[in-house]
Amino acid sequence: MRRDERPGINRRALLKGTAALTAATALGPMAGRARAQENRLTVWGVVSFTEEGDALLGQQMKDWGAANGFEVDYQALPGSDYATRLATAVEAGSVPDVVMMLQDITLFYAEQDRLVDLTDVYDGLKGLAGGMYETLLPWVQADGRVYSIPMQSDVSVMYARLDLIEEATGTREAPATLDDLERIAAEVSDPPQTFGIGLTVGRTPDAHGQIVQLILNEGGFLVNEQGAPALNSPATVAAIERIKRWWDNGLIPENSASWDDAGNNTAYNSGQAAFVFNPASIFAYLEKEDPDLLADTTQAPFPAGPAGNFPSVGTWSWSVFAGSPHVDAGKRLITALMQPEPLQAVYEEVGGRWYPVYRDLAQAPFWQERPFFADFPQIIETSRPTWFPAPASPLLLTQLSAVYQTLILPGMLQEVLINGVPAADAVAAAQTRMEQVFAEAAAGDVATPAP
Repeated sequence: MRRDERPGINRRALLKGTAALTAATALGPMAGRARAQENRLTVWGVVSFTEEGDALLGQQMKDWGAANGFEVDYQALPGSDYATRLATAVEAGSVPDVVMMLQDITLFYAEQDRLVDLTDVYDGLKGLAGGMYETLLPWVQADGRVYSIPMQSDVSVMYARLDLIEEATGTREAPATLDDLERIAAEVSDPPQTFGIGLTVGRTPDAHGQIVQLILNEGGFLVNEQGAPALNSPATVAAIERIKRWWDNGLIPENSASWDDAGNNTAYNSGQAAFVFNPASIFAYLEKEDPDLLADTTQAPFPAGPAGNFPSVGTWSWSVFAGSPHVDAGKRLITALMQPEPLQAVYEEVGGRWYPVYRDLAQAPFWQERPFFADFPQIIETSRPTWFPAPASPLLLTQLSAVYQTLILPGMLQEVLINGVPAADAVAAAQTRMEQVFAEAAAGDVATPAP
């Protein structure tokens, strides 16, 4: 999911975004409403992997603060240990005022009564620019209350080499099914120069997400309607056996077992893999660094399996911690950042890695000039959460977060690929481990959500 940061800052976009934000949301001096020693807001976020995006977001906050009597300190932190650092800050009682939440972290802290109810903020924003995607709401809502404001749609897609596809099929169309993917990948694979499928099979969060997507498309589920673990099924076994076949046939690079979350990016960008699955960071890298490879690349939906295609779309979002002395200011800052024009400016500066949460922003020239993103709105609208068919709840998301954090699914896959354990046996063992982790989470024996 990661890529190298790009040097340089687009000053024109920065000025445009911050000027629009300040003009739209300046509320007048607030120094009189805050004690002199408390006129400082601290904000934590995760690096966008672009210096431009981080700088623009930080500048927007500073400009809002200057117009509203606050000094705003924005810290963009690495995502690899972000959840751990946040948990440490919570335990130490030194939590920032406003925090960017990743995926299921929101409900983890909401269940502990540590977050401010932001329903009023959400109600004031949800109708802007064609409306916010409702499919993002379960990540941030519990018992009818919204505890975090989605600031981007986190969409993963398939990256495909159109030139290699054309050599194999005579067309420049990405495979729509897993069976087609396997067939084309076998034809274009030419190890060690090029492997058909750059699937991440290491013990990493990326591997977890890709395994889940394959399970869902085979017709499996992580939980049943009651929210109990339901991993052990013929569909899960079929998904693991499919990956095992790819591995045995040499379609997956052998070093994938030791990849971190940047491994598939590197494999695609270097030409080692014909197909990979990843968020839009690969596109942003290619647009800047390798336009020739970009011309032979497409972003396409994850191929459908026997049961169909059920993409899971997450979100990064803004929360205010209940212990902040500046709850009102935090709400106002989030409202300012979430205005469509400055938000779109940030999206553009991160090169498309963050996709809009407002429907109409998809019509902005930046997106319309890049047909690579044409499928994203439909993917978001039709997404299925990983906890389907159970209803979302703070406990269930905490339990699934614990499964993610402990890398049960990547461990299951490595048992099959590396240790030769039959897929059915590995799936059964992972089911047992998942049940144990669910029980531990229900008993409150989980201190930190997944990164």
